[in-house]
Amino acid sequence: MWPNTIRRASFTTINFYKKLSRSASNIAKVRTPLECSDIQSIKKGEKYHGFLTKRVESIPEFKITAVLLEHDKTKAQIMHLYRDDTNNVFSINFRTTPQNSTGLPHILEHTVLCGSELYPVRDPFFKMLNRSLATFMNALTGSDYTLYPFSTQNYSDYTNLQKVYLDAVFRPQLKELDFMQEGWRLENIDPNDIKTDIVIKGVVYNEMKGVFAENDNILGQKLQNLILPNHTYGVVSGGDPKEIPDLTWNDLKNFHKQHYHPSNCRIYSYGNFPLLPSLEYIDKEYLSKYAFSPPTHTIVPNQTRWESPKREHIKCRFDSLGESIDKQNAISISLLCCDITDAYETFVVQFLTELLIKGPNSPFYKSFIEPNISGGFTSSTGFDNQPRDSIFTVGLQGVKKEDFDKIISIFDTTIDDCIDKGFEQQHIDSVLHRYEISLKHENNNFGLGMLFAVTSAWNHTEDVLGHFEANKLIEKLKNDIKNKPKYLQDVVKKYFKDNKHKLILTMSADKDYDKLLIKEEKNIIKNKIKNLTDKDKREIYEKGLELQKQQKELSRIELLPTLTIDDISSDIEKIDKVKVTLNNVSTQINRVNSNGIVYFKAILNTNDLSPEQQMLLPLFCYTIHKLGTEKLNFREFDNLVNRKTAGLNFNAHVGESLFHLHTYEPGLVISSYALEKNVESMWDIWNQIFNIGTLKDVQRFRMLVQLYVANLTNGIADAGHVYAMQSASGLVSGSAYQVELLSGLHHVSYMKRLMHTSNFKAMLDEILNMAKILFDKKKMRVALNLSPENQSNILHTYENFINKLPEAACQQIQSDSTYVTGKVWSPTEAVNCQHHVLNVPVNYCSKAVLTVPYTHQDFAKLRILSRLLSSKYLHPELREKQGAYGGGARLLQDGVFSFYSYRDPQSLATLDVFDNAYDWFRSQIDKITGQDIFEAKLGIFQSVDAPVPPCNKGCDEFLKGITPDIKQRHRAELMSVDKTGLEEVAEKYLGPENVLRTGKVVIGSKNDKMNVSKRQDEMWTIVENIV
Repeated sequence: MWPNTIRRASFTTINFYKKLSRSASNIAKVRTPLECSDIQSIKKGEKYHGFLTKRVESIPEFKITAVLLEHDKTKAQIMHLYRDDTNNVFSINFRTTPQNSTGLPHILEHTVLCGSELYPVRDPFFKMLNRSLATFMNALTGSDYTLYPFSTQNYSDYTNLQKVYLDAVFRPQLKELDFMQEGWRLENIDPNDIKTDIVIKGVVYNEMKGVFAENDNILGQKLQNLILPNHTYGVVSGGDPKEIPDLTWNDLKNFHKQHYHPSNCRIYSYGNFPLLPSLEYIDKEYLSKYAFSPPTHTIVPNQTRWESPKREHIKCRFDSLGESIDKQNAISISLLCCDITDAYETFVVQFLTELLIKGPNSPFYKSFIEPNISGGFTSSTGFDNQPRDSIFTVGLQGVKKEDFDKIISIFDTTIDDCIDKGFEQQHIDSVLHRYEISLKHENNNFGLGMLFAVTSAWNHTEDVLGHFEANKLIEKLKNDIKNKPKYLQDVVKKYFKDNKHKLILTMSADKDYDKLLIKEEKNIIKNKIKNLTDKDKREIYEKGLELQKQQKELSRIELLPTLTIDDISSDIEKIDKVKVTLNNVSTQINRVNSNGIVYFKAILNTNDLSPEQQMLLPLFCYTIHKLGTEKLNFREFDNLVNRKTAGLNFNAHVGESLFHLHTYEPGLVISSYALEKNVESMWDIWNQIFNIGTLKDVQRFRMLVQLYVANLTNGIADAGHVYAMQSASGLVSGSAYQVELLSGLHHVSYMKRLMHTSNFKAMLDEILNMAKILFDKKKMRVALNLSPENQSNILHTYENFINKLPEAACQQIQSDSTYVTGKVWSPTEAVNCQHHVLNVPVNYCSKAVLTVPYTHQDFAKLRILSRLLSSKYLHPELREKQGAYGGGARLLQDGVFSFYSYRDPQSLATLDVFDNAYDWFRSQIDKITGQDIFEAKLGIFQSVDAPVPPCNKGCDEFLKGITPDIKQRHRAELMSVDKTGLEEVAEKYLGPENVLRTGKVVIGSKNDKMNVSKRQDEMWTIVENIV
């Protein structure tokens, strides 16, 4: 996997210290009691199983004891973070520093997981996904490292996965056929017909074509390559599709030999499981068999600094869903900053980044966003602490070419103003508060967050514990600001004014960009085959057949470790909650260990909105809290929100009925959280929102609408399978269609049409009308998650808050009248199908089948069937054979059974794979074993039993209506699913009798593969342009 969230850190996505929010503990299926932990016996300077303990230190802000060890023989490093958290993490990290863009580390990451010496099983990684209760399981390639992490709450699971991962990285088979499947290969279009054309296939090859279908990824990758050109950051670690076909199998094996050595390895563990058994196993089975090999060849030097700024221009694909081509331009201004091994300097520059960029009180928001000269910041905007030398970037999208120089001038002027005037104290306080509250907020996988937060620095230095000491860093910054009045201005001057290592990168859309890529690919293929003899072509054909044969062979999965039925708990986690009515507002109080934070959620019923207002609900959510209140203008209000809370959240709500198809509760979910000491301020903030009576700033509203619309199409290529599933689901389900209207491609189309009317005054008036309708406590129900110790005081302030909220003269809404039934149009003699034309080099396909609601007896059977089909049929067909990056099936609460593919070179052929699922199941039913069904159950229980953080405990009942009794019954139904039940639901819902309750969608380009004229019993709508 090559995720740009790992590759590139942005202030809007990854924040180093905000990742260090505490984690949620959950009830493990097999717990190791705290008294079994061996952390108390581990002492600095002592040796354990070949490892020397170099440091043992407490990190009190996270209740962690950190242990750093070094292997005597190989110098491999181990970091263990002990914390009383049942969600334990293990990861094996390597510093991988390619010198070309053939995708060596990325393809190696895929290939080592295809079988090892101890587990000579085809694709053991994916097989283990169904033999485990892992809460996370993946492999990730960054620009200069490769990670193999997993997390689980079960100790047996932990040791099982540890064995599979260790053997995969240190003793992989690295077979040529696996390299061909995962990396790239020449193969006939039809592998069974030697007369068909030869093309390039491969999982990573198609994955990277999909990655660079997103313009943001093109800009971010080029930015890093150009500002850090001298070493490994100057190439594409994930692989450039133009260069991937230059990689050889021998290159892959040599890279593994050079980089996957214990001396170049860092091993991470976290949680409350014992450490010593892991040390013993790792040393005895692997590290003791190696000698020390200095990893000097993988060391990444600091970039040589430039003596003057540089400017570059690149091209990108024209976005057919975006703005007019004259505004499909972007500019980024980047500066190379500090070495990330310096914890404090890195923290200071990151802090300055937030001061400079985030929110309407930040200087760059005022100078770049408010003048409305762009479509907002690019995703690369922010502070990137992933490479050895960190990067600060401000980027704007949706700009005109003629504004490039103006933007550069504004950047310089803004920096000069910051140096001259400094920052307002309230703005500094708001950023400091965000850090303070983030350290107390708990997420669902803290150990994994710690890994991602520290990996970049640990990749280059052993001295990493200082990066975890957030309180010390914050206190030092406060003292520096106090003792040196111009401290922040001096740092701004150093890095953003006097810094000569500055890159100005501009990018413009080219309507011929995709044609040029297709031409380049054809030329690559032409050059590959032009000198091939008939014998060579025969060998390619036979290799393809050999690969097909391997893909069809039954895996020896019995060699892999697995959990048993006893590892699945029969009970659900009990939430200490009570439901009360306070001041006529139904309130669910969830008593949790909230660590001094009060979490507030409310649902406001939206039934009284007109259909037109319902369509505006997402825009309402985006704008209503950014326009100011009766008491404060938008800047003052934003400052108050950020000094007293973690922010305000507004989201459209479609709560699917548990009992009836097409039926849902429409609503608006509002939420926030604050430290207990600030809870009254949080209530005051919401009171101001509820009492908004006038909205007059049309110019600001216009700017917000344009920002909202400009960002709607960003990320469609990265999440195309989600859009495809939602669009297909909307063809068969009334509730899913409502979701499509509010968040899918239909919503994108609606908003872009609305933008073209340019009647912003009328839109703002409608937003105000919606506020007056919605902000009524008679339409509201609330959930509070809080610590029981201070419950009485908090509830007293809460009662005062809701007592002051406005209410209409109408009667209280009854819970049974909040649901509505949606409608969908379905043809009576054909399957409803859509092709959304998007100029990308890969496809996203989905088939939706309407089945039953959540409480129906068949729902659990269908859920298990979705997992069984994903692992046994769809994964081999779509990923292994067709080369799609991903594919599978899922069942959601709306009762829609969805098939999907991701970054798929095929389109209609994939729909045929979906259609053939029923025939495959019937043909294989006698071969499906009880173990196969059990593994499908394990896969489902991974999500059912995923850790729930304190902020979300009780939310299944509050948001979805899933009470403990319903949840417990569903759990029992999942456990009792058998082969007979699977046969029944496959016949009933996937068989020919249910065909007209299906819908199909393809998102992708127009080409010969999308010729639908000969498709029988399908009615296709071609959506050329959704604007």
